[in-house]
Amino acid sequence: MERPNLVAIFCCGIFVSGGITNAVQVLPSCDDGGYLLFQDEEACFKSEIQKEQKTSKENRLPVDEFSKEAPKAENLSTKGIKQDKTVVKRTETTYTDWGPYKEKSPQELLQIIKSLIKEKSPVVSYPQNAPVGCCYGKLVKPPTYKKITVKYIKEDGGLKVKIKEAQFKEIEKKILVRPPYHKIEVIPPKYEVKTEKILLAPSRPIWTYENGVYCKVEVPAEYITVTRKVLVEPPKCKKILVPAEYKIIKIKELVRDATCTKEPMPPKYDVKSKTFMVKGPEVIWDAILCDVNLKPEEIKIIQRKLKELGYYKGTINGKLDEDTMAAVVKFQVDHNLPAGNISIETLQAMGLNNLAKNYEICEVKNLK
Repeated sequence: MERPNLVAIFCCGIFVSGGITNAVQVLPSCDDGGYLLFQDEEACFKSEIQKEQKTSKENRLPVDEFSKEAPKAENLSTKGIKQDKTVVKRTETTYTDWGPYKEKSPQELLQIIKSLIKEKSPVVSYPQNAPVGCCYGKLVKPPTYKKITVKYIKEDGGLKVKIKEAQFKEIEKKILVRPPYHKIEVIPPKYEVKTEKILLAPSRPIWTYENGVYCKVEVPAEYITVTRKVLVEPPKCKKILVPAEYKIIKIKELVRDATCTKEPMPPKYDVKSKTFMVKGPEVIWDAILCDVNLKPEEIKIIQRKLKELGYYKGTINGKLDEDTMAAVVKFQVDHNLPAGNISIETLQAMGLNNLAKNYEICEVKNLK
């Protein structure tokens, strides 16, 4: 098919070949908002790789080192604050998934798969050494996706400052409120009470007359008795020492002064993932069950199982008709299986292991 026809397909979504209208799936692809036909998935992959390479350079980790681990950030924090690496670990996972195809109806899926089987060539031809009684048909493998997960340093590790405040203890302290001093005490004088006779007149002779007779007689001395206080000891001044006055108070004594310490902090990490398609649907050959080797009773078993699982709404007629194959394809797409024909893997996924055992010898992977 020439490039102008691909453009026509992109615009219209259908094309005419030999008078038959064929549907072609058009999916959004890449980050530029464009669209991609199945044949052009390689261009999208190259675009994604170029973007990944650019992102990897910004993250300072080459693309060819996806599986390598950068030095652990925990070790970096002990060597200083500055972190030189952004990406700590990068892993990639490749898987197949029908993705947005799962949202389509069974009939739409059947037409898409038929179109792909008709247009795409298988990767390898059917096996030449297959046992007698085996049938091989084309199956469409789901698109292949790559998920890249990057663990990176979201916040560099640094130093955590820890402050210990000053520590005190409460003690009792005796302080001087008033110094010692002297006061003067007066000792009063001491007196004694004495009785004393005071001479008023000394003894003397006098004449007395009595009965015509004069006599000269001695008159004794005359006294008076008095009492008086006699100073025995004069007043004195005495110095008396008044002791100092103290008071007990509670004070805070410094036990440990404030300190500042620094502890290394590990970085904070975050994980981001990106998934992109690296390969579109791929047509392969594998063992299938068809009208040639599949008995009507076996088809009925498959129809009943599909009905039980909610995929088939038709009658149990033992025929591989359009409705039956549409249900099979829908089941295959929902379970990310190669779609288009009834494969042994499909039977096993349905839980029909006994039926699958009859044909396991035909699987390409089991051939010698």
